[in-house]
Amino acid sequence: MKKGFTLIELLAVIIILAIIALIATPIILNVVDDARRSAAVSEASMIVSGVNNYCATSAMKNQMDSSNADICADGVDKTEVPTMVNLGNATVNSITYTNGTVTALNIKSNTYTVTYNGTTFTTSK
Repeated sequence: MKKGFTLIELLAVIIILAIIALIATPIILNVVDDARRSAAVSEASMIVSGVNNYCATSAMKNQMDSSNADICADGVDKTEVPTMVNLGNATVNSITYTNGTVTALNIKSNTYTVTYNGTTFTTSK
C-alpha cells in the first residue's frame, strides 16, 4: 500500500491556505498604510523641530559674531527649508515661521499630505 496524500486532501490544504491569505492580506496592507502615515507625520515633526533649531542657532550665531547670517529673520520660505534640514522623501508645500517658531507647515511625503497648524498634525491622501 502506498503512503501519500490524496488529491482531495491536497485541495483542502490549498483552499485553507487561500482563505488564510484572503483574510491576512487586508490586515497586512493596513499595517503598511499606517506605517506610511506614521512616517509622514514623523517627517513633518522632524522638519518642524529642525527648522526651529536651525533658526534658533542661526539667531544665536548672528548675535555672537555680529554677522547678518540669520536667514530666519524675515521668516522662512519653503525654498530655504532644504538648506536647514534634510527633507528625506518630503516636499514642502508651504511653511509659516513667525515669532521664532514654525506655526504652520504643509508637506507631501509618500502618498500622504501632512498639515501642521502649530499644535497638531493631520494627514490626508
